[in-house]
Amino acid sequence: MVPIDFVPIAPATAAVYRVVEPGRSVFVKILRSPKLWPMLAGLPEHVRDRLLAEFPWRDEADFLLSGFALPPGLRMPEVIRIDDLGDRVALWLEDVACADVRWDLPRFVRAARLLGRWAGRRFGGAPSGALRFLIESRPHSEAFQRLESGELRALAARLPELLDRLDRLPHAGAHGDACPQNLLVPLDDPDSFVVIDVTWQCPHPIGFDLGQLLVGLAHDGTLPVCALPEIREAIIDAYVEGLADEGERVPVNEVAFGCDASLVIRSAFDSGPELARYLTGLVRG
Repeated sequence: MVPIDFVPIAPATAAVYRVVEPGRSVFVKILRSPKLWPMLAGLPEHVRDRLLAEFPWRDEADFLLSGFALPPGLRMPEVIRIDDLGDRVALWLEDVACADVRWDLPRFVRAARLLGRWAGRRFGGAPSGALRFLIESRPHSEAFQRLESGELRALAARLPELLDRLDRLPHAGAHGDACPQNLLVPLDDPDSFVVIDVTWQCPHPIGFDLGQLLVGLAHDGTLPVCALPEIREAIIDAYVEGLADEGERVPVNEVAFGCDASLVIRSAFDSGPELARYLTGLVRG
C-alpha cells in the first residue's frame, strides 16, 4: 500500500492510498466521521455540534452503492469493495487510468450537458439547506470581519437574500463538487468522464454543479480567470439542454442564477483577488 502525496483537510477524508499488485493497482480512500477530524477541536462549540449532527460524511459510499443510473457518458469508478468500519469507511476503487488531455471548451460543454442530464434524472425535492449549512457552519462570521474588499463585505451582507432566492429555484440531485478534477477523463474513452468525490447527495438549486465545473481549474491556477466568461455562457446553455434531454424544462435565467449564486456563496470568500472580483460581479446588483 503506497500513500499518495495528498494532505487531507476535508472533514470526511482521512487518507488515500494506491495498492499495487502485479498487473493492476487499486485506489483506496478512507472516509471518516467528522468526530475523527483533527481540526474539529478548534471549531466553536455550536459549529462543532452541527458538523457532528449534519455533515454527510458517508455520502460518497452510499452513492457508490446506490445503483443510480448515470447518463451515458458518465460512470462511477468500479467498486472493488467497501469496508464499513463504523466511524470509518474504506472505499476500494478502480485506479482510473486518465488521458492526458486539455479541458477545452467542447469538453466543458460535454460535461455540463451530462451534469444537466444528471440533475434531470433526480429532478425535484425541497431545499436541503446544504448551502446554509456551509455558511453557518464555517467560521465565516470571523472571516467577514476581516474582509478588506468593500465588494466582499457588501456580498457578505447579501448572503441571506441570495440564499432565500436560491431556495425558490427548482432543486435537483447533483454531483456536489463537480470540478474538472473530480470528472476524470479515462484513457480508454476520453469523450466520457468518471465521477469521483461525490458529496452532498441532497437536492440542490438547479445549476449548482456548474459553479465548481467553472472555477475548479482557475482555483488551482491552470485556467486564467479571463477565460471564465466564455466557458460560463457555454456551460449554462449546455446544462439547460441536458435537463431538456431528460424531459425537464427550466428557464436559462434560473439555471444561471443557481450557478452564479451558489458558486459565489461557496467560493468567493476563499478565492484570490482576481477570481473573487469576477465572482462578486456575477451577482452584483
